[in-house]
Amino acid sequence: MKFAALVVSFISVLAVMSAKYIFNNPAPDNSVLGVSHSLACPCECPMVLEDCHMSCGMEWKDMIGQRLMSGGSRDDIEGYFFKRFGKEAMLTPLQRISGKWYQITRGGYPISDIMLFSAILLVWSGVLYFIINGVLDYLEKRTRT
Repeated sequence: MKFAALVVSFISVLAVMSAKYIFNNPAPDNSVLGVSHSLACPCECPMVLEDCHMSCGMEWKDMIGQRLMSGGSRDDIEGYFFKRFGKEAMLTPLQRISGKWYQITRGGYPISDIMLFSAILLVWSGVLYFIINGVLDYLEKRTRT
């Protein structure tokens, strides 16, 4: 039972942290990163535009920056990209997951970030493990009496 609690805690924390990293947009909507969060890279790679540093992605980010400086909103800019480049410019959740996975597996992260992610994952998994075990022990004691 304790091993199952450990597995559940690890998978739960990994799922929450991954979902937050993949889908959460920490940048404000009136910034280039905020707008590029929902756009796909224009070339053949599976990157998310916010993570792309190739010339094609930088051109699109420049276009976003110019439109933001001229007073465009996030919705206006996304609409412009949709009208000009079609639905391929818009990012689906599956494309977002694929793009983030591509970035991780191609070595796009410094080792310090990976170590920090691992440390946070282990600490929170441990905390959740002890909480689950505490609840299970409490319920077991309660059913005995």
